This record gives sequence, structure tokens and C-alpha cells, in this order.
Amino acid sequence: MKEFTAKEVAEHKSPQDAWLAIHGKVYDVTKYLNDHPGGAEVLAEAAGTDASEEFDNAGHSEDAFELMESYLVGSLQGFEKKKPKRKPVRVVTQPTTQPEQSGAVNGGGAVTKTVILGLFSLVVGAVYYSGRRWGLKTPLWAASLLQFGGGKSSPGGFGFVRGILIGGGALAAIQGIVARRFAQLVWGSKKTFTSYPAHMMVPKRIEEDTLLQRGLLDPVKYSSLPLKTKTLIAPNVYRFIFTLPTASTVLGLPIGQHVVIKADVAGESVARSYTPVSNNADRGVLELLVKVYPGGKLTSGYLAGLQTGDEVLFRGPKGAMRYRPGLCRKLGMVAGGTGITPMFQVIRAICEHDRDTTHVSLLYANRTEEDILLREELDAFARRYPKNLQVYYLLDRPPEKWEYGSGYVTRELMADKLPGPGPDTKMMLCGPPGLVTAAKKSLVSLGFEQPGASAKATDQIFCF
Repeated sequence: MKEFTAKEVAEHKSPQDAWLAIHGKVYDVTKYLNDHPGGAEVLAEAAGTDASEEFDNAGHSEDAFELMESYLVGSLQGFEKKKPKRKPVRVVTQPTTQPEQSGAVNGGGAVTKTVILGLFSLVVGAVYYSGRRWGLKTPLWAASLLQFGGGKSSPGGFGFVRGILIGGGALAAIQGIVARRFAQLVWGSKKTFTSYPAHMMVPKRIEEDTLLQRGLLDPVKYSSLPLKTKTLIAPNVYRFIFTLPTASTVLGLPIGQHVVIKADVAGESVARSYTPVSNNADRGVLELLVKVYPGGKLTSGYLAGLQTGDEVLFRGPKGAMRYRPGLCRKLGMVAGGTGITPMFQVIRAICEHDRDTTHVSLLYANRTEEDILLREELDAFARRYPKNLQVYYLLDRPPEKWEYGSGYVTRELMADKLPGPGPDTKMMLCGPPGLVTAAKKSLVSLGFEQPGASAKATDQIFCF
């Protein structure tokens, strides 16, 4: 291929002459501007630049990569693959040991010991006085305490008082030791109950959101995952299930984002983006639905030939969308073919979240009834969560008995089946370029805001 410098690429920066550099390859996309699913302005704005990062974040299907080959004009001079950035070292400070409280707790302990000492003194005095008054024999333990105190047993002697004090002190010491041992047995710690404040604020329980957890994926470094199962579920569409390192490993993919698969195909390094239908709640697995295109470099030349146990390279997450509850109140979706995968991921997250009240209206277009992917799951969600999901299927060639629509996704159909424009309403589009382009134009004519050059989660119309 002919080599071009970055300066030469920068000279082609107008809508009438638009070149892009993507991962070391140079494309002339002038004739493709009006057909681009994200809109002509996206490519026009990036014309003359290296758009590799924006390209990766947008995510593209297999047919998009094949289509790009026809616009390839050369390579970028001096291109080098970026080396993975070293992760910063995270320093975690250990919490300091809470000092013993010297207020109410210790004060309360002193009061308790004084009370015990007083009661003990009363008991000893009462026993001794009874023995002297009525001629009863003084108990051995009382006599021992008196002798220990001073030797004299007369009521007025100082030894009596000393005996009471020393005996009470001994009892208080024994009480303190027993209390400490009891606290250690109960709390399993070297701390006793006197080490804690009298009034402790109990922290509120923070509910774990498994769908937002960080996990295995790394946006730069590839991870190798073995194939567990491969199943043909529709014409030329396979369900791939890959195994994570352990049964409890979290993938670490925010809802609405995708992963990148890389492989060497016929001596060429090929990378493609796919949105898993599994999420972080599915510990230990990664699940994909992939359509195999005839002549597709990665699908036909690599994925279709995978066998159980074969390892595949993944990295991510990628993409501008990161769905969260409360993103909007009403959500309209238009999907075609395998474009249902990011929609399904969002739908599943909404339906399975017990406090997400977002209502989704889905228009899903396919050629035949056999081509409808994840229909069983979609129908189950619509049946179980009618307040969250409504689904309307559209076929090019419907069967004789068909309760849904046929033909194209038109402006009138979207106005009838999808929510109207509003500050709390969003649209999501994913599918073949023609479908996405037509749907976006129709939505804008219905009053929705034109999306920007680069897809953002804040766009009223978001194109995957």
C-alpha cells in the first residue's frame, strides 16, 4: 500500500475530500459520508485526523469492517501500536486503631465497682454483726477476711475496716478480670467492651451494584478466554460462551459497552467489536451472539471454526454508553439483526433491577421469523415486566399468521410505537447502516435532537 504522512492526511479535511487514519490505515470516506449510520457530520468533523480512538469507542459490526476495505487508499507513515500504559500503584492506608474512651464508659465502670464494693462491705458487716449479736459462729470466710485485715475481731477495731476494704478490692479485681475474659470470648478480639465509645454510629449498609463492578477486562491488555460452548441458534448466528478464570470472576463490563476480539487471520491481525448478552451478574462466563458473514475475516475466517477449548483474546470495555438507572424515564429502541445485542443488555439490566422504573419500547426488525434473536428471552421479559418493556417485531417476509408488523421501519411506525420527544426520553439505534440512518432521520423529523459528531450517553438519539 502507498504510504501517507500525517500532514498529507490532514490536507483532506473537507466534506468534499475527507480522509481518515484508523490504526495505521488511511481511508478516503468522501463517498461514504451520506451513508454513514452515525451521520455525515461525524466523518466530516474527523476528516484529516487520526480517528482511531473515536472509532474504537463507537464499536462496529463485521459488515462495517468489510465495507471499509473498499475505501482503503494506503497506510500511515511511521505508525506504531501504542504500548499498554502501566497501571498506577494504589496506596491503601490502614485505618488507625480507635483510642479507648475515657468518658462515660470508664466512668460507668468505676461507679459499678464502687457499688459492688459497697454491697460486699454490707454483706461482711451484716454476717459479722449477726455472729456477735446472737452468738452465731462467724463464717470461716468472714473470719479470714477480718484476720487478714488486722487480726482483731472487735467491731471498733481498725482491722475490721481494713479487712472489708482489702476483701472488696480483691472482689473488684476478680470481677474486672472475669469481665475482660468474657468480652474476649464474645467478640473474639483483644479489645474489651471498654475500648468502644458509649454511642457508636452504625454505618448505613451500601448495596452492592454488581453491574458496575470492575473485573477481568482491561481496556488495553488482552485476556485469553477458553471457549466453553458454541451453538447455532439462527441462520449463520452462533451463541458463544467463554469461561472466565474462576466461577466467581466478574467480567467488568458496564451496561451498554462492548468488548474487542483480536485474532491472526491468514497472517493478518484482525480486531472486531461485539456486545455481550451476559453481564456482571453472570459470574464466570462471557456470552456472545455473533453472525457469521460470508467472507468475513473474523467471523468466517476465525470464529466459525472455533472448537471447544480454543482460547480467544478479549479486551475492553469500549463504548460511549454506560447505562445506569435513572438515565431517562422513557427509552425507545430500534434494532435490526444482531443489533439487538446491546439493546438486550440494557433491557435485561432494567427488568432485573427491582428499582429501575424505566419503560422501554422496542422495534426489532428482521428478514424472517427465524432470524429473530433472543425472542424467547425478550417475550419472557415483556410478559413478566409489562411496566418496563413492550416489544414490536417487524419482518420483511412474515409468515401467514403473524400478529406484528411487516416491511420497513417507517416514520409513522416509530411515531405510533415509540415514545415522543421529551426531556426525559431517549432513543437507541443499532443495526445495519441503512436502517440506522433512516431511523435517525425520521426521529429528528419527529422532534428529537440531532446527535453530535461523536456518540455520547447524553445524546437524545444514541447510535451504537
